[in-house]
Amino acid sequence: MKRGEITVFLSLMLAVLLFFFQTCLQSARLAFLRSQTQEALELAEYSVLSEYHRELFDRYGLIYVELGYGSGLEDTKYFEQRLREFLKANVTNGSIKALEAWDFSRATDNSGMAYYEQAVSCMKQKTGAAILEQLRSCEKWGKQAEEQSAACEETKAREEKNLEELRRRRETEEEIFTPDPVSSVSALQGGSCLHLLLPDTGGISGKKTALENVPSQRTCLTGSGARGIHKGTAGNDLFFHGYVLENFTNAVDFLAGEEEAGPWLDYQVEYLIGGKDTDIGNLESVCKRILAIREGMNYAYLLTDSAKQAECEALAIALVGATMIPGLVEAVKQAFLLAWAFAESVADIRTLLNGKKCAFWKGDGAWRTSLSGALDLQNSASGFDEGEDAGGLSYKDYLGMLLMTAGREKKTMRSLDIIEGVIRRLPGCGGFYMDQCTDSFWIRAVIFNGNEWAAERRFCYEW
Repeated sequence: MKRGEITVFLSLMLAVLLFFFQTCLQSARLAFLRSQTQEALELAEYSVLSEYHRELFDRYGLIYVELGYGSGLEDTKYFEQRLREFLKANVTNGSIKALEAWDFSRATDNSGMAYYEQAVSCMKQKTGAAILEQLRSCEKWGKQAEEQSAACEETKAREEKNLEELRRRRETEEEIFTPDPVSSVSALQGGSCLHLLLPDTGGISGKKTALENVPSQRTCLTGSGARGIHKGTAGNDLFFHGYVLENFTNAVDFLAGEEEAGPWLDYQVEYLIGGKDTDIGNLESVCKRILAIREGMNYAYLLTDSAKQAECEALAIALVGATMIPGLVEAVKQAFLLAWAFAESVADIRTLLNGKKCAFWKGDGAWRTSLSGALDLQNSASGFDEGEDAGGLSYKDYLGMLLMTAGREKKTMRSLDIIEGVIRRLPGCGGFYMDQCTDSFWIRAVIFNGNEWAAERRFCYEW
């Protein structure tokens, strides 16, 4: 009886053990198939992401898959077909029953913030503390320059009004006409400034482009949005400005002969600031703003230079002569100081456009113009081209200041205008659109290999 009981017990245990081993083997098989499916999806991810747009990467360091594949029309079905081909090549024992791609993150999403984040990441990987410190200095200089420029504009408006009232009063009370001592300078300030700032305006780019269908003007396709890795902050703006200044051309690159004409507008950083459809228009817009900055800084210096103030006062006394109108001499003196500050600013920008540096804070040794030359600016401007302040700022530094004052959305979308405009003019890239570029999306695949497996995976570039 005992032996029989043992035999029955072992038989029952053997059945249990066989069922247990079968379950383990089935679980192992299912785990293997699941792992094989995930591995196939991962290999498909590497394959489809390897089809990034080469020209976009080579020129701007940006890594995107173009969903239009050069056709100009987005075709997600073709994209899914490419994915299916890659997945099929890696699924050796089974078939793909369904595959779907969705939730694309596009470069233009959130007013270009999706692209902004990748540009910031690109700069963070390749630059160190030195470039960040330089850009922070540009930010500090920009704030100081903005304050001085605003103060100068306020003073100019007040003094011009005051001088005009005093001149009319003198004509009424003393019947003596007071000539406008800076009329020629005022006329130059009101017109185009480029003929004053460049010795040869024939060297300026005459390029013009249509802006009706650029990303900043058209209604772009929308996707899942930015990832939120590098959000729009003051610190990240500095890295974005560094990316812009490194990857986009500016007027001095061409005026100094360092670059040859490109496929789109040549003065690209100026376009980010000015937003006009011609290189001339953007250059003039930027130069006027730098003129305002330099005029404010130069006027602030003149207020600390007693010798130059005395020279202006002596000339004012000689011009006005004896008068019973209080304040007229001081008003004429201020007009001379403002005209002199403007003339010095013209000299500064001529230096910058020649690819040289100019001192941010002026000292007596860095001052280039004379009062007589300032009052005859039309004829004397050509003599302002010599000299350089070795420790000063370059034209690109001033562009960095102006970028600080531009809205984040505006400069981000305009930089997408530039990228799209340049790429579309390259051979074979006529159908390129930035809002058809993706760097992140979700995939859902259903695979049958004895069992049906559904798997989801987010495909994205890691940057």
